[in-house]
Amino acid sequence: MIRAHGDTLTLTVDVAGAATMMESPAVSDLAAERIARGARAVRIDLRDCTTMDSTFSGMLLALKRRLERVAGTLTLVSPSTRVAELLQEMGVDDFYAVETADRIDGPWGPVVTGRAKSEKLTRVVIEAHDELAQLPGDAGRTFRTVVDELRRRTDDASPRLPDAPESMRTASFARDPTIMRPD
Repeated sequence: MIRAHGDTLTLTVDVAGAATMMESPAVSDLAAERIARGARAVRIDLRDCTTMDSTFSGMLLALKRRLERVAGTLTLVSPSTRVAELLQEMGVDDFYAVETADRIDGPWGPVVTGRAKSEKLTRVVIEAHDELAQLPGDAGRTFRTVVDELRRRTDDASPRLPDAPESMRTASFARDPTIMRPD
């Protein structure tokens, strides 16, 4: 479950449970809307987050860069032990400002996730991994390989002739559970 609280200058997003590619579009859209209306600080509370995939992490990097362009900041608040480990395994733990703090009082509103259309989800996944691919060192090299594979799969899923078999006309990208697991 993801919920949000904010005032004019600060948006706080509270993540309970998984932070994955399915949550990324809604969080990205919410943050973009608030930044456009003047927010300059986004705080992502991860104390109750049980896991984070590379798409969500890459979306956070993109959000961080967006905020930096308007002299804003992104802060990860009280990441759970598991999330801290995952960020370290991905090689991105040094790229985020992290703060330990008490949970802020509401009012909180729900962030509706998991409703992005296939094309938007594909775009968010690729953009997130493009961000990760820009990292220096081994992490960037690993994610550049992932981006290349994502683009290849997306190109392979381009429209086919109308008389092609259904299996060739249906883009499989968004349904492929292995897409986020580079070998």
